[in-house]
Amino acid sequence: MTAPLPPSPRGPECPPAAVLEALSAGEPTPDATRDHVKSCAACSAQLDALTGGREAFLKARPADRFLRQLERREATAARAPAPWRRFLPVLAAVVPALVLVLVLGPKLIEDNPGVTWKGEAFRVVAARPGAEPTPLAPDSVVKAGDRLRFAYESPEAGHLLVLELDGRGGASVFHPFNGTTSAPLAAVQRDFLPGSVELDDAPGAEWLFAVFSPRPLQATPLLAQLREQAGRAEPTLTCDGCRVSSLRLRKTP
Repeated sequence: MTAPLPPSPRGPECPPAAVLEALSAGEPTPDATRDHVKSCAACSAQLDALTGGREAFLKARPADRFLRQLERREATAARAPAPWRRFLPVLAAVVPALVLVLVLGPKLIEDNPGVTWKGEAFRVVAARPGAEPTPLAPDSVVKAGDRLRFAYESPEAGHLLVLELDGRGGASVFHPFNGTTSAPLAAVQRDFLPGSVELDDAPGAEWLFAVFSPRPLQATPLLAQLREQAGRAEPTLTCDGCRVSSLRLRKTP
């Protein structure tokens, strides 16, 4: 069993734990963040703990060994092949993601109570000049000029649209930016989606909707739904066979 991570004495100038988690998982991070971690003993210690915990867990519970055990059991079973064998490719993709959740999830929740995953796995961060990316929770405050990046994780592959309804009643496609149809999404996609979106100066509530579907989606009817609900306190979005996640932000002048 992996020992619990030590408490972090990191200061306010240090990047959020979510950024260290992304760095430990090998995701792209800004050069400024890497330079800070190298020069900061507290951040280096926490990064080493995150990386060590993940590696120890994967070494103790490798996904390939689990799959080999299933295959040996199937080979010695009755004549008919076990029905679960067709799910082995899915298990191979999902097990590593579950390992990361088990090892790193409690620590991230402890260090980042404001990080909220809406629906299945919709994540939004805001970047401002000279500052580290900030995870956004419901009713987080954003400003004109903030750049937003998105991530969406699903256990199966499909198609994704990220739509926006602003305080003036305008609706637009944020991912794929200004697109007319959804973008393909790989299964267990943990990286941030390509590109970013800069917020305009429309005041008031800023609603984001992530629409995931196993089939391609047309953006036009969904945008029309949102425009019809301009001014409502709680706009909603419906789509047959889709999973819809929403996030409300507060935009200041």
